[in-house]
Amino acid sequence: MRIPWLKNRNIPTKLGIFIAKQRVDICALSAGNDTISILDSSAFGDVSELVKTLNSMISKHNLQASTCHVVLSNQLYQLLQIDKPSVPDDEIASTLPFIAKEFISESIDTVVFDYFSVPNQNKINLVYCAKSLVELIVTAIQQAKLELLTIGIEELATANLFNTSADANRKSTQMLIAQQDYQEVNLTIIHDNQVYFSRRLRGFSRLRDLKEHELDTSLLDNFSLEIQRSADFAVSQLKLPEVKEINLALPSTSLEPLIARLQLNFTIPVISLKHAYISEHIDTGFLPAIGGALEKL
Repeated sequence: MRIPWLKNRNIPTKLGIFIAKQRVDICALSAGNDTISILDSSAFGDVSELVKTLNSMISKHNLQASTCHVVLSNQLYQLLQIDKPSVPDDEIASTLPFIAKEFISESIDTVVFDYFSVPNQNKINLVYCAKSLVELIVTAIQQAKLELLTIGIEELATANLFNTSADANRKSTQMLIAQQDYQEVNLTIIHDNQVYFSRRLRGFSRLRDLKEHELDTSLLDNFSLEIQRSADFAVSQLKLPEVKEINLALPSTSLEPLIARLQLNFTIPVISLKHAYISEHIDTGFLPAIGGALEKL
């Protein structure tokens, strides 16, 4: 989500800030963006405490004057796929408030809209969140003496972890299955460095708590079925090459046994998410902040 009244300068991104209902995470990249220099998280009782909390975190790490990309937790916005408006591309953004009246119950004056295209389809993904939240974020960034470049969403930020210039990898179809806190599991399909499809898998939030002896259950078979349906949809409806890998980023203490159990249901490799910035000691909860730090304008 690019906020129209913000400056859009071509400055290398250094800081990603992930905002959820009850926590804020930050990821700072070292000069050259080749390693993570800072990862930190701070909890709060309510997002209204964001200004104080973020200011304290930025001061603690002496990050003032950094450029930043903010990433919203999927708790804080709505994402709808709708038909692409029959207007020139440069007029789509201005038509969103009028189109959205058909799809949302909130007052148009109380929300902020943005969109991103669905590749190869005559559809767009409509994103909206409370205007008061955006105003709060702008205030928090200003108080922390940062320069805000964009406000993005969780699905697009985590997809940045698959950005690559290597032709073979860039053209492959990847599936990411991720979860934050105790939210529903989110499934995203990425191809050619673009998000083609995203959905929330309802009813699987307790996967993170399953112990190794609990993995042989119908829950995992149902989970596998939803994954397979999405993989089939990518090929049959989105006309993509078959999914190359199923990447898991779940906060489970039994992740490797879980992967082994899921692999029994697939010929596609099921793996834990790999990235140059992600090591075994990094909590998967930081992935949206890392993805935000990797955002390119």
